[in-house]
Parts: sequence; structure tokens; C-alpha cells
Amino acid sequence: MRPAVEAAVLAPGGVLAPGRPQFDVPDLPRWSAAVRNMLAGVRDARLLVVSDSVAQGFGAVAGGWTPNGRGAAWPKRLADLMSVGGLPASAAALAGAGAGDLASGGYGVYDPRLSLGSGWSVTSLTSLGGKLFTTPDWGTETWSFQPDGPVDRFDLYAVCNTALGVIAVETDGVVRATIDTLKPAALERHTVGFPETNGPISVRRASGGAVFIAGGAAWKSELRRVQVINGGWGGARVADWTTTDQPYRAYGGLPVAGADLTVICLTINDWNNGTAVAAYRANLGLLVDRALITGDVLMMTGTPSDPAQGKASYAAQQAIAAAAVEVAAEKGLAAPIDGAALFGGGFAPGLMFDAVHPNAAGQALIAQAVRARVII
Repeated sequence: MRPAVEAAVLAPGGVLAPGRPQFDVPDLPRWSAAVRNMLAGVRDARLLVVSDSVAQGFGAVAGGWTPNGRGAAWPKRLADLMSVGGLPASAAALAGAGAGDLASGGYGVYDPRLSLGSGWSVTSLTSLGGKLFTTPDWGTETWSFQPDGPVDRFDLYAVCNTALGVIAVETDGVVRATIDTLKPAALERHTVGFPETNGPISVRRASGGAVFIAGGAAWKSELRRVQVINGGWGGARVADWTTTDQPYRAYGGLPVAGADLTVICLTINDWNNGTAVAAYRANLGLLVDRALITGDVLMMTGTPSDPAQGKASYAAQQAIAAAAVEVAAEKGLAAPIDGAALFGGGFAPGLMFDAVHPNAAGQALIAQAVRARVII
């Protein structure tokens, strides 16, 4: 077992300077190798955010979820900071609906990149990143995703199970692929190629039973970038990410995203709902092990909730945060980002939308902290 580590607020990130051609974040070696491959044109690097409503963007905009909470969330801000800093990145992806269907006006007001045709809805059934999108066995309309620029590939996250149907993926009115999901239970990633388009990318049920999807990522094969995949899941606790009753749940589907770096920040719903520290610690260990299958893991503890507004005591919050740091040490991970220290050690009204969720300024601060740990 490694010696205990202290959480870092803004630990040094990697350096890519004219005199140093190798991208290298010493405590994130697999992530560094993936970025070097990306810069060499081999393949995109993938950064997956495993988190809660904070990463999903609640509180980042005036209406809570709306308008366009997804676009104001820290993972999107992180992608923008990467690009400004000289590392090409895109947030043209989504992993699960999280709890975005709770938005006033529906999911599309929360995330305007997405259009749900007649018959499509957000279901209570969950997988990678929370609730799934589905259409029934009579559905003929499309689920459409608008990328952030020209693309020629789409990685579709599709649920497979008995009695499900065939999915058609279309661009510019042409079917580019059909995917049969009538097979043993699983979450699968299917990469669909097509002539370059500005979108949208559309998914529909072609035949058979109902279909369920968790989203996907749009990209361009000749333009290598970091894919920032937001798996923020409103209301999620660590145990939601380690449920194993079905292979397509978040735990089973986690390797499907193929993340070279998974940033895990799951504390606020556990401390505000009284999760026992021992149970939290055990489940977080399982989640970390699962994420380590494909790449590095960077932990981050949540920003403080306000005990004066009925949320967990600071002692309870600190106990969960300490457990996260202990798991990071036991698993040999990089030092976690300390969300409490980042916000000044306690509840910070000027950075918060409500008793739990950061506002736009708070989201920007989180994005800057993650950027400092993972890139240039």
C-alpha cells in the first residue's frame, strides 16, 4: 500500500512547451500516452467525467437546468480551456441523460444539441451517465444530435437485451448503419462512419422491439482531439455507479466509453443523504477498479454544501471526502483535487447557485482546477 496522499487543489499539470515535445503528466501516465498518441494523429484521447448534477450543469445557468445547462457545465468549459491552451478538444458527446429530463420544458431545453422526435423519451432505466433515451416498438421518429462542427464518425452507446430492436443511424437523410440490439444484455459502443457532415446525426428504431441508447460521441477522423465525455448524473451516489443487476448498467458499461482518463467526483449526494462512510469507501473502490480497466483515474471531492440550509454537517462532508482521498491512496492514484479547498474551505455563497450546486463562476473555477491537473 502506498503512503497516504493529501488532496491537491491545483497540482501541476503536464507541460507541452517548444523545448519539450513530449506531453507528460507524471502521475497520469496512461492519460499522457493517450494524449501523445492523439497529438501524433493515432486516435482521439478520451476523458470521461463520472459525477453528479454538478457536472451535469445544474446551477450553472439562471434556471438551474435551463437554458442550456449542459453547455455551461464544467466539462464543456474544460474542453474549451483545453482548446484555448493549445490542446484540441471537443465536448460533442453525451453519456446518459442524467436527470436532464427534469428541466422545465424538457430535455432539449437543458441540452439544445439534442432533439427527441415523437415517441422518444427519457426513461427511468439507467446505464452509463444515468437515465437512458428510448423509443417503443412502434416508434418511427428520430433522436437527433447536433455536433459542434464537421464530423464523419459517431460512437453510439446502445443497450442490448432480449426483445429489443434494430437501430438505424442516419446522416443527411441516408442510413449509414443498422445495429441489431437483440442479443445478450450489454452496453455496446458502435462506431459509425459517413461522409463529412455538419449534422445532425439521427438515430431511429428501424424494426423489431423498443430501443435504448445512452448517447454517444461525434468526431472527425482527420482531426484528432480530446473527447470530453460528460457522464454527469443528477442525484447520483457512488452506489448508483456500482449496481450490477444488469450488464448494461453504469458499472458494466463503464469500459465501453474507453476512457483514457476518468475524472470521478461523487461525494455531495452521499454526504447529503447520510451514506455510511464504510459503504461509500467500498463502493468507490469498486468504481475506481472498474475505471482503471481502460485508463487513469483522477478523483475530485465535491464543493462544500451549506449546513445552514439543512445540508450535511461539515464533519459529515469531511468524512466522505477523507474516504475518497484514502481510496485514491490505496489504489495508487494521483492526488485528488480538493473541492473544499478550491472553494475556500467551506460553503462559498458567491460561487454557489444554491446550498449544493456551484453557479457559473463556481463551474468555471472547477474547470480551471481540472485543466491544471490534466493538461498543459
